[in-house]
Amino acid sequence: MSDHGLREAPLTFRSSLAAGHSERESDTLRLLPYAEALAEFVHDCETPMTIGVQGEWGSGKTSLFNMLRGVDGGQASGLLDADQCRTVNFDTWPYSQFNDGNGLVLACMQALARKVRARLADQPGIDSASLQTTFEAAESRLQEARRETARLPEDGLSADVSALLLHFRDEFAALVAYWAVPGSDRRVVVFIDDLDRVHPNEALLLLEAIKNFLDVPGCVFVLAVDFDVVQQGVAEKLGERAQRARGKALYDRLIQLPFVMPVASYDLQSYISGLLLQSGIPGAGEIAQSEADMDYLHRIALCTVGRSPRNIKRVMNYTRLLLAIRDRRGSSPPGQHDAHILFALVCMQIAWPELFRHFVHDPSVDTVTSLHNWTFLERMPEAAQLFEREADAELLKNNIASFFDTLFGLLDQNGDGQIEQRELTPVLEVMAQTCMTAVASRERPREQFMRRVRENNVDNDPLVETFLDKVYTKSIWYLGSECRYRLTGSRYVNIICHGQQIGSLVTLRNQPLVFRLAMPPGKVLRGLKAYWKSKHEVHSEAITFTRSVFGKEASMTGFGDTVVDYSHMTNMPAIEAIALLNALFRIATGDELPEWELERDEGKKK
Repeated sequence: MSDHGLREAPLTFRSSLAAGHSERESDTLRLLPYAEALAEFVHDCETPMTIGVQGEWGSGKTSLFNMLRGVDGGQASGLLDADQCRTVNFDTWPYSQFNDGNGLVLACMQALARKVRARLADQPGIDSASLQTTFEAAESRLQEARRETARLPEDGLSADVSALLLHFRDEFAALVAYWAVPGSDRRVVVFIDDLDRVHPNEALLLLEAIKNFLDVPGCVFVLAVDFDVVQQGVAEKLGERAQRARGKALYDRLIQLPFVMPVASYDLQSYISGLLLQSGIPGAGEIAQSEADMDYLHRIALCTVGRSPRNIKRVMNYTRLLLAIRDRRGSSPPGQHDAHILFALVCMQIAWPELFRHFVHDPSVDTVTSLHNWTFLERMPEAAQLFEREADAELLKNNIASFFDTLFGLLDQNGDGQIEQRELTPVLEVMAQTCMTAVASRERPREQFMRRVRENNVDNDPLVETFLDKVYTKSIWYLGSECRYRLTGSRYVNIICHGQQIGSLVTLRNQPLVFRLAMPPGKVLRGLKAYWKSKHEVHSEAITFTRSVFGKEASMTGFGDTVVDYSHMTNMPAIEAIALLNALFRIATGDELPEWELERDEGKKK
């Protein structure tokens, strides 16, 4: 495996990114057309100008900035013309660690003035002594404002402080004018990154300070700030009602040109393919060239970590680490199938750590099928934090279902639409080899119980085998993800649905299979009558499919007041018997016609 890693840091550029330059190949997301258009706008726009680059964390904002500005201080790097633009890079995050409120604003304004002075100090034709004098005048205004602010009892600006800051604005304008001479097309372009890492209220204060005291002729501000951050700041400062009424108008006043990161247009397949080839993962070249493999990776990424380039890099880096662990443990290099499984598991762990912990605790077929079920997810305690974190709960549940459907498609070797224990075994092996879990592969409880039934069926009673193979294992009782099988000893298993016990299966030497429902026979009988009426025909013998527990059956292990007599089902067409068994499931879970409707139908008969 290659020793080089995939940096989570954004792309950097040391060239002018001219057509044909090799560094353009780094742009696997196809951001360059947008960066070139923004560069043209910066060159031609009237100043002052404030451009807001919107996008979630990790969506590529800093990479876009780097395309424009290139290497810090480089005269021939990035897309901006070095003869026209002087770029200044400013990160607010370090200053927010030790300041808040107006203290943060004044600290950032002072630091930014220093950066502008330093950037212009060595430019030909600029009198450095005069530049320094202007800077000192501006800095003295800020220092006096900071002293005055420190004396205020509350967070706010007095008339004296406001006057000092207006004087500072004049001095800052004079500072910028040393390069951006009035009448020329020169400009100072200030890039402010990571505003979305600052507290929303403080981010709003910084934006207002830029607009009021730094937005001067010759300046272009390019800000990485998300619309939602500003709205949160407005809500904190003015209240939610004011935010709803004036939040958008305030954002429009602060940001003259909003630019939204084009994440929906990212070529993620090319991006993932490029990361694969860089990663050194065994077989990466073959995977990258396979349309089917790339489609699988693309779909897994979309429904888990989404379109965030940084999150996709995190997935690839963690995958490399786990493969290195596998290598150190002496395991053979993974095949493509194992690599696909590992990629899905890592995506699941990074996107939904709560679901991943639940799966690792019990990596079984039952767990996988349950996580595919929306109702189960809504009732799952571990998922509560996950739903609180995501604004769109319906989209989240759909993405989880899409994830498991895509993974099922990889695991379902026989194409029957179900995952058996042997098909899940490769997942458990990948997890064990990469130390994701120490839980070994174990037989699914329902499959374990079916095996015991067949072991007890020493006489090979065809009634039992026919019912299991053609009816029961094809019904919702066995296939339904909402059913949980809880082994209790070696002779019976409880069947649980949505936290309620609905029945049990018993296996003994003299009775290989007893099927009991956890409800009175009379209630089951009424439900069966309603079922057959809904079919517009009544099978009188079908209503006798259930009876009360009696005799030795009453003292059997297992739970339930009603025994299902499945002998008649083996003589029915399989599809009809399965439908009847599914009807029993709906009755056992309470999904039956209400009694008043049954009584109305009986009245009509009379």
